[in-house]
Amino acid sequence: MVFEKKKRYTVDPGYEFVEDFVKDLPHIFESEGTSIYKGRNEIKVFDYEGVKLNVKSFKIPNFINKLAYAWLRGSKAKHSYEYGIEILRRGANTPEPIAFVETLKKALFNRSYYVSVHHQYDFTVRDLIGFEFPDKENILKQFAIYTYSKLHKMGIHHLDYSRGNVLVTRLENGKYDFSIVDINRLRFEKIDYLKGLKNFAQLWASKYELEIIAKQYAQLNNQDENVAVKLLLQFDKKHKDKIYRKHKFKALIKGKK
Repeated sequence: MVFEKKKRYTVDPGYEFVEDFVKDLPHIFESEGTSIYKGRNEIKVFDYEGVKLNVKSFKIPNFINKLAYAWLRGSKAKHSYEYGIEILRRGANTPEPIAFVETLKKALFNRSYYVSVHHQYDFTVRDLIGFEFPDKENILKQFAIYTYSKLHKMGIHHLDYSRGNVLVTRLENGKYDFSIVDINRLRFEKIDYLKGLKNFAQLWASKYELEIIAKQYAQLNNQDENVAVKLLLQFDKKHKDKIYRKHKFKALIKGKK
């Protein structure tokens, strides 16, 4: 990692030619690039030296995390970079990590940026969950297989396994390729059958969609399909109830202000 007075950064040795771009990111991000997502964080695409770069700018954290990210633990951008390297090493897919930048302001953490190769894909799991979609059952089965063989068996536990965080690319002969993004919340750990099945509860899918996934995942684990469906539906309900309570509490707090 390179340390400077108001920022620190790391660039992958294979992409040293983007170092000047990486160093300038805190100054150019707001005014340059093409925004493809804007919410709590923002994602932009940049063309640099013939390479399409995907840059995620993380929001400025609260005061406690300003202290923690500055001196105690890695930022979301740093985790994204390091986790991305480990994901690829374990044989799963994620956009190739290039660099991360952390900025400081008055000795406190300010903002961070994660840079990866821009990944071309056809759709996300978000585009088929809850909608009529060509070859949907086949895609969901292959998604379950991918999750089991490329993530769970390899000890990759995506803690935010929501439908927008899985990119899908069409291949030939009814085959699909999957890649995970938004990887700053991740654990590398042993994943047993129940923990793996529970991972799908974050998809916010319908009963029909969850049944397809649960049955395929059960087959891969040599488990009873009907029991798997029952369990995943329970996990799904518990997850949805938790989100509903959270939103209700936020609305209540907002109403009191």
